[in-house]
Amino acid sequence: MTKTKIQKAKEILEQEGYKITKETDESKLLDIPELNISVEIEVHDKGKSWDELNLSAREDDLLTAEQVLFLMNSKYAKQLKMDGSSSNDDFFIKQYSELSRKNGYVAGFYADSGFSRLGSVGVSDCACSGRGVRFARKLKRTKK
Repeated sequence: MTKTKIQKAKEILEQEGYKITKETDESKLLDIPELNISVEIEVHDKGKSWDELNLSAREDDLLTAEQVLFLMNSKYAKQLKMDGSSSNDDFFIKQYSELSRKNGYVAGFYADSGFSRLGSVGVSDCACSGRGVRFARKLKRTKK
């Protein structure tokens, strides 16, 4: 059986260290109608830096500071572990400070028992074992 071009390309990318995954499983998304988005419930790819995750290319798929502020004060906070119940589910967000962006800093959400906050998580090549990524996308509308 001959390999397709897609299979060959996948093998080459995996040899280079890229992780090839399927599109996000719909059951792992939480719809937030108030923001017109769907959010990944779990934080994933922990312990990798912004650069390793190539988030510059997907920054528009990250939550904004405004969306995070809504979520951490909403009925969704507990399900998303944004209520201080987990100190191991920090995640990158879209940079909200042009000065920080200019200086190479990336932004994130932190939570621990008793507090949660937004802030700089360091330079783009900085990794932390408890920090990962949580993507969001526009909520899919269904016809009635």
